Amino acid sequence: MIKNLYETVFVLHPEMTDEEAEAGIQNTVQLLEGKGVEIIRVDRGGKRRLAYVIRKQRYGYYTLIHFRTTPEPLLELERMYRLNERVLRYLTVRFEKEEHLTGFTRVPDDDGRDDDRDDRRRSGRRGDFRGDGGFQGRGEGRYPRRGMSDDGPMHGDGPRFGGDGGLDDNDDDND
Repeated sequence: MIKNLYETVFVLHPEMTDEEAEAGIQNTVQLLEGKGVEIIRVDRGGKRRLAYVIRKQRYGYYTLIHFRTTPEPLLELERMYRLNERVLRYLTVRFEKEEHLTGFTRVPDDDGRDDDRDDRRRSGRRGDFRGDGGFQGRGEGRYPRRGMSDDGPMHGDGPRFGGDGGLDDNDDDND
């Protein structure tokens, strides 16, 4: 049988200790090697912030494994992922060429994210409070806003409703 190139990434529960997370990674590697899988690389992403909340968790231990195998061991791997309560998410993908394999992007610590968010709030990207009771928006946009002084349907030559609920014409000829 032809051995295909695969990548699996899984996220472990963040309340695990580093030793427990490493043991979970080693169990996965041992399962794959026990099925005759050729491990190319194991990339430990460490504890990172999730893109969205999963099972009430905001963080998780990321691990990426590249390997070459036939499709049969994948069933056992995904069964192990589903049965393990400490695995928050997993994904296994087949690749055609080894140069298409991915890796983790190294990002700075999450500690700076809150500061960046506070700076964005203070810089007024979404509108600045003017101090006179209003907000200054980003700009006029595509269509200018109509105000009380603008010529619009309420102030222009269009029909107006009279006090009796009927339609009054703006022509002074009918009076």
